[in-house]
Amino acid sequence: MFLVICAQDIQNISFGIVEEGCLIKQKQFVSSFPEDYLLLLNDTLGEWGMKDHEQEFEGVIVVTGPGSFTASRVSTTIANGFAFTRSIPVIGLSNPQRLDLASLLSVNRSTNLGADFVLPTYNRPPNITAQKIGNS
Repeated sequence: MFLVICAQDIQNISFGIVEEGCLIKQKQFVSSFPEDYLLLLNDTLGEWGMKDHEQEFEGVIVVTGPGSFTASRVSTTIANGFAFTRSIPVIGLSNPQRLDLASLLSVNRSTNLGADFVLPTYNRPPNITAQKIGNS
């Protein structure tokens, strides 16, 4: 069983459970914010009766983007942390067509065994301003 996390837009996140390559559970939150993603995951796993069953998960699948900077960073960080604390692999999937979870998972039936961590991808180059030098 794999946990799936997808947050490409700043106010939307979806969680799912995949068994034998099929999406068997899914919950989507609209009008949520990255500050709440971890709590929403915790609540969702509790609703599904999976909160305290760490050994059930074989890995974590996370949509790495492209998407909003904050949503991609936060969801990828949660996936990496979830996988790290359970010593399970994390698999990153890119979703440039913004497919729904069921469609994305049916297209990406890869033999990728996962990694120790994944990095987010963004929908545009970062707009980083020059460092301000203060008057001291």
